[in-house]
Amino acid sequence: MLKNIHIYELPKGNEDIAFHVYEVKGKIIQNREYPHRTEQPHRHAYYEICIFINGAGSHMIDFKTFDIRSHSIHFLTPGQVHRISREENYHGFLLVFSREFYSLGIQDEDLLMTLPFFNNNTTEPILNLDEEEFVEVLDIIEHLRRDYKRDNEIREDVLRSYLHIFLLKCRYFFNKKHFDKDIINDPTFLKVNKFRELVEKKFREIHLVKEYADLLNESPAHLNKVVKAITGENASEFIIKRIVLEAKRLLIYTDLSNKEISFKMNYDDPSYFSRLFRKKVGTSPSEFRSQMKQKYQ
Repeated sequence: MLKNIHIYELPKGNEDIAFHVYEVKGKIIQNREYPHRTEQPHRHAYYEICIFINGAGSHMIDFKTFDIRSHSIHFLTPGQVHRISREENYHGFLLVFSREFYSLGIQDEDLLMTLPFFNNNTTEPILNLDEEEFVEVLDIIEHLRRDYKRDNEIREDVLRSYLHIFLLKCRYFFNKKHFDKDIINDPTFLKVNKFRELVEKKFREIHLVKEYADLLNESPAHLNKVVKAITGENASEFIIKRIVLEAKRLLIYTDLSNKEISFKMNYDDPSYFSRLFRKKVGTSPSEFRSQMKQKYQ
């Protein structure tokens, strides 16, 4: 069952640090410290950010394919399935880091869980920038690369600070492009982010909107309303979409049976779970597994 698909751990560099930056030119990553076969479907146990200077190729993220555009940034959350197909004139950078690296010394350690392009199964994790905006972001990367090569006692703190600035800048541009100012400044926006964070942590064991509403001290009706306003989906649809995404990953990247996946998602009735999956995906779990196996082998 697709034994060639891997979950990669953070690459080991010359330094014992859970953060790396790589420059990539052409179709293949030449750096031996980053030996991943990115042209094959795989996933990571860490965060990865792809900064594309020259757009050349395509990028599949969780079963959806995007063209690689110049002046764009793609964000990958641990566990997401992806595959990059680069062309010869490709040029860009990769930032890879663990949550622990970022959170150490940063007061707002939950930022990673609330960023709209991470840990979110409804918003595309893509940021397309104009030339002027991209220059701002690239300037941060250049400063980061300079300090990455230095060896001193403040190196990690400096890199962490640059990463924090980079993420804040990306959040600003992302919200500016995807949400109007009134929504961003509305307190319900933060409430929905909290809901998204809870779903990411608890979707396997909690399926009911009422239980999430209780945790957030909201009524189910109000939670559905605010989630719909921000994400375009009501809270129940948001929860089910996250469950189905995880089931897809398990169908492709494990040998678990449909029944075992149903139990793993906390559904006691595998037949009901299969009907739910078919309703959302258009195929049964077994049919989906067969189709993906043919596609990626």
